[in-house]
Amino acid sequence: MFRISVTLSDDVDLRILEEAQIHTLKRFPSFASRLRKGLFWHFFEHIDGAPPILEDIYNPTQPLRFRRNRYFMYRLLYRKNRISAEFFHALTDGTGAMTFLLSLVAEYLHLKNGLHVMPSKYVFRCSDSPQAEEYEDAFLRYAGSNVTGLSERPSYRYTGTAVPLNKLLIISGEMPTEALHDKAKEYRTSIGVFLAAVLLYSVYKKQKSEMSKRALRHDAKISLPINLRRFFPTKTVRNFSSYINPGIKSRLGDYSFEEVLAQVEHFMGMNITEKELNARFSGNVKIEKNLLLRIVPLFLKDQILKIGHDLLGNRYSASTISNLGKVEVDEAMRPFITRIDFMLGRSYGKRSSCGCVSYNGNTVITFSRTIVEADIERNFFRQLVEMGIPVAIESNGRG
Repeated sequence: MFRISVTLSDDVDLRILEEAQIHTLKRFPSFASRLRKGLFWHFFEHIDGAPPILEDIYNPTQPLRFRRNRYFMYRLLYRKNRISAEFFHALTDGTGAMTFLLSLVAEYLHLKNGLHVMPSKYVFRCSDSPQAEEYEDAFLRYAGSNVTGLSERPSYRYTGTAVPLNKLLIISGEMPTEALHDKAKEYRTSIGVFLAAVLLYSVYKKQKSEMSKRALRHDAKISLPINLRRFFPTKTVRNFSSYINPGIKSRLGDYSFEEVLAQVEHFMGMNITEKELNARFSGNVKIEKNLLLRIVPLFLKDQILKIGHDLLGNRYSASTISNLGKVEVDEAMRPFITRIDFMLGRSYGKRSSCGCVSYNGNTVITFSRTIVEADIERNFFRQLVEMGIPVAIESNGRG
C-alpha cells in the first residue's frame, strides 16, 4: 500500500466528492477493478459502483479489507480540507495514482466551483473518453528477448522495537524545493540523486553505529523505484515501474558523504538506462510466460512466491526512497491546492521507507516506519539541516 494526499484551501464537501469519484472512475476504468483468483493466475475483473469514502481518522495505509471496500483496490478518505487515496500496488504505481487522484480533485473542483481545468500530465479530463493505451500492460508491450539476472549481494538491515501491526509511525519534513535544488547543484547532481545519497548515508551511519563486524559484513543498500515511462513511452496508468538497489561496500572502510554520493550517481548512471531496465523487467515477463509455470495451479504458485519473498524479497535493501518529483497542475487549480504528500505503507522487511514529492515550491519528504527508533529519519533530516536546508518537521507521535 501507498498513499497520496492533496490538501485543499477549503474543507471537503463529501457529497460533491462522492459524485466526483463516480465520474473519475468512468474516466479510469482500470481503477474499477477487483482482484480475482483463477485456476492458474490472479486476474482483474471490472466492477460497478465505487468504494465508500471514509473519514481519515485511523492510521494510514492499513491493509485493504476488500469486502468492506466493495472489492476496490484503492481506498478514498477525507478529513477537513484533505483528500487522500491509498492504493494497492498491484493496481497502479505512483505516477498512475497521482494522475487518478489529481484528476478526481480537478473534477471535484469543477463540480464545486465551476472550475474548468485543462488536461495535463497528471490531470485527465473526466468528460473525455478513456483510451485503450491508458490501461494497457506496458510490461508486455515493451518486454524484449534480452534478460538479466537478478542476483546481487544482500544488504545490511537494521532492527528495532516493533510497533503494533495496526500502527505506522510517520515523520514528515517540509522544505523549500529551491534550497534542495541549490544544494544538489552545489554537488553537481540532481535532487533525486542527492536525496538518495542522503538516505544511503543515513543507513550507513546507522550501520557504523552498531560497532560490529557482523553489521559491516553486508553492503549498505537502498531501493530506488524507477518510473519506466521515462524510457518507454506509454499513457498507461497501471503499474509500470521497476527498481534498482545502489549501495556501498561498508566493510572496505569509512565513507564520506561525497564518496557515497559519487557511488550512487555512478550506479544510477550505469543502471538507469533503457537497455538495463528493459533487460530487468523482461526477465520477469519471461518467467510469467514460461509454459511450465503457467500450468502450475495458483495455490502452489502462491506458496512458492511466499517462500521466495520471505527468503529473498527484502534482502537487498535496508530502506526505500520513492521520489515522484515535481508535480505541476493547471494554473486554475493552484489556488485551491496548498500541499501534496506521498508516503509508502508498511513493508514487512524494511523498517523504514520514504516518499518524496514537490509541489508549489515546497518538497515534502515522508518517512513511514514500523519500529519505535527513528535513527534513520534523525540521520536524514539532521544531514539536510547541517547542509543549510531548512526543514519543518511533523510527526504522528512516538510508538
